[in-house]
Amino acid sequence: MNQRININNYRNRRFISKNAIKISQPRKKYFHHSHETLKTKNGFFLSMRTGRQQYLASFLQTAGSCSKMKLAKVFFLLKSEKSSLLHGKFYSFVPYKFGPYSFELFHDLDLLEQAGVVRTDKNTVTIEDDTDPVAFLPQPLLDYFTTVSKQSDRQLIDYVYAHYPEYTIFSSIEKKVEYTRDRTGILTIGYEGCSIDEFLHRLITDKTQVLVDVRNNPWSMKYGFTKGTLMSFCKKLGVEYLGAPMLGVPRAQRASLQTNEDYQRLFVAYRKHLITQKGELGRLVELSRQKRLALVCFEKDPMCCHRHVLGEELRKHGAEVTIE
Repeated sequence: MNQRININNYRNRRFISKNAIKISQPRKKYFHHSHETLKTKNGFFLSMRTGRQQYLASFLQTAGSCSKMKLAKVFFLLKSEKSSLLHGKFYSFVPYKFGPYSFELFHDLDLLEQAGVVRTDKNTVTIEDDTDPVAFLPQPLLDYFTTVSKQSDRQLIDYVYAHYPEYTIFSSIEKKVEYTRDRTGILTIGYEGCSIDEFLHRLITDKTQVLVDVRNNPWSMKYGFTKGTLMSFCKKLGVEYLGAPMLGVPRAQRASLQTNEDYQRLFVAYRKHLITQKGELGRLVELSRQKRLALVCFEKDPMCCHRHVLGEELRKHGAEVTIE
């Protein structure tokens, strides 16, 4: 059942949107979805686009101020143990320096800071106003925020490390579980429908050592999947990024795909293109005998993506390939 959200406390607050949009319709007091439009001090209307951002703002209003480490642990436990209290898609987490971490969560935090909702320094997040916690959250969730806001960083770390040791594999505090990237071969994977954290978690689970980006144009509207950002995140998690745009399909060739016949014509042309890329194919085959590779493109269904053709060709050249 959707919760009605009282936005009276936000009349002079700015929330998240990269583009301010002026609107003339009367503002509604309540809404029933995760997309809220709110008036800023300069008279423009901005959108707080996700319930996740609302949860972040609400917890920080309850806590007032907390460490970034604590924020990550609180929201990890919220996802892991209190998911029944949540609505909509929530953050996912990956193992990182101090246990579970979400790149998307801290991206939302940056957006909240840009909007003037919070202030951050190297280690701390502070709410930028003294309004009461918003009343749209269910009482059990407000109670949870109140309880965990009183716990110390050390208490939360000890609890998370004891109950979720798989998230300590890269920890600089204490590794409860050993992790070795000891696989070889090739996995093909699409990121359609995945958050950046879900995608990175898959790479970690698969023990990927090298991410091979086979998009012709490695840019994406999805946060985290544009080349520079993806390369940075992979590096943080010990995964090498290798760009291979010569193994991609130019956008012009993908623009008019409608029918199965269209796809088959594209794949026939792509196979011919791969004949000119024997050197690159040989390099990937040789690398896959030493390390675990993940070939990434967008589409969820490999049969609608050139990566399945690429995977088949790599098999012909002697590589062990799992096509997903």
